Amino acid sequence: MSNEKVDVPTRINQSANLNAGIITDDDFLSDQNASETRTGYIGRGDLCGRHAQTAARAVREMARCAAVTLLAALGALGVLGAVGVAGSEGGRSSEAPDLAQLLPPLLGASLEELVRVASNSCDALPLDALYSQTHVPDIQLIEYGQGSQLTYPLSVAHQRLRVLLPAAPAASALPIYVPGWWNTPHDDSSTAIVTALLNRHETVLLLDTRPVFCKGYIASAAGVGGLAHRLYKFIKSLHAEGWPLSSVRLIGFSLGAHVAGVTGKLVRKHLHQRLERIVALDPARPCFARPSRWRLASGDASFVQVVHTSAGVLGLAEPLGHADVYANGVLAPQPECEDRSAAMALGCDHAQAWRLYAASVSDARVLSARRCANWAELNDGGCAGAETSLGYSCSADSRGLYLYKSPAPARKREPQLRVFNPLDLFGWLLQR
Repeated sequence: MSNEKVDVPTRINQSANLNAGIITDDDFLSDQNASETRTGYIGRGDLCGRHAQTAARAVREMARCAAVTLLAALGALGVLGAVGVAGSEGGRSSEAPDLAQLLPPLLGASLEELVRVASNSCDALPLDALYSQTHVPDIQLIEYGQGSQLTYPLSVAHQRLRVLLPAAPAASALPIYVPGWWNTPHDDSSTAIVTALLNRHETVLLLDTRPVFCKGYIASAAGVGGLAHRLYKFIKSLHAEGWPLSSVRLIGFSLGAHVAGVTGKLVRKHLHQRLERIVALDPARPCFARPSRWRLASGDASFVQVVHTSAGVLGLAEPLGHADVYANGVLAPQPECEDRSAAMALGCDHAQAWRLYAASVSDARVLSARRCANWAELNDGGCAGAETSLGYSCSADSRGLYLYKSPAPARKREPQLRVFNPLDLFGWLLQR
């Protein structure tokens, strides 16, 4: 495994020609259409059998990296178990030990770097094959209204939503929220986003991603393409009923941001139009560090805005949209998360993306950011450009890099959500 560091500007240059690209692999769509009735996933046997040689090479390569070996050992011992969702889902919340206290001083001092190394190991797997061959079952779409909540199979949801058309102004945006890994329709992230959006919209739609994203991380990441295809077919059917594509707004958190991006690519390729907007909340980095057609890009909608809160760790650091806002800089931890343990702070940083966006719906000062002249100015934290809203009220004319500095936070413990855990080798490779 190479530990060579690639700085963000280099990665930006490598991906510049992909940011405006669209999916050109027709085999993906034909394979999906031919398997519409299948309900299976790529499972344990598929992953370890079909790609056994490649996976074996990846494991041997991982073994050569002492840091990743240590992470795997700690994960196997359950030193840092994934934290369940507390609250209405009936999960359990537990305090995880501070990993930095358990590691040797040299390693403990660079926990974020270890996370980056561990997440890079995902790229050693045959991800493109996984993305293009994964099939997902029909999932549920939840329609939230003013005081109502209805659930439909995604494959037929457009028939119900057709009745909303006469009451919906042509220019009215239809927000669709796509949660991330191990998020549920009723956890803190979904509740915050939906509740906030209902103050601005009569109807908010939420994709129940649990059948795809509530499993091992690699299996979940491999389901991004299949889930995007499902969402694309729904949007296509909705458009056939009379809903303009220019009014559809996708909002995705973490893995959900890449689902939104791939969906936008499919809309552009097959319907020859663009979605109105994609809001990407800290797009996931693990398994998506390399530029590819399976991750978010600026060409996926008429306007793509990105909120970065865990840049280069759990979230991608490079700018991906028309307007990218970095909360408190590129490498700085989120001040709201400083009182957490080292490991839990990483997940807290990641979650700040949906917290900030939800808060910006009612308060435009949240995510009010200054434009940066270039990457160096952003990295130095000295952006002095015009101040503009990069949250819910972000103008579609916004372009470039922006720096948001949050006010001094009130010290408060938030309920802990399950987040990506690079130490959980079982969760990485075996769960399905």
